[in-house]
Amino acid sequence: MIRIDLNNAASARLVRLPRWASWLVMAGAFVVGVLIFLVAASLALILVPLVIAGGAFAAWQMRRRMRAAGINPDNPFERRQQDTARGEIVDAEYRVIEPGDRR
Repeated sequence: MIRIDLNNAASARLVRLPRWASWLVMAGAFVVGVLIFLVAASLALILVPLVIAGGAFAAWQMRRRMRAAGINPDNPFERRQQDTARGEIVDAEYRVIEPGDRR
């Protein structure tokens, strides 16, 4: 069986990093951070107006459909006055059909 010791510190060498190399690494990290920020900001400048316009369009569509359904968009949960046609009682004759009965 082959065993590999991943935490073997005996084979690790400590190397002192020159000062210019550490400054170069920090400058590179800073440049990468600025680039990520610029990409995120440019995406936000493009996407935020699109999301706002999409939300305004969806709200306009919802209000239009509510008006078409006869619901007041300003107060959608108000109780409506029942029309005479809606308030009338429908009279019908009902008959119970038992499961064993045949027509």
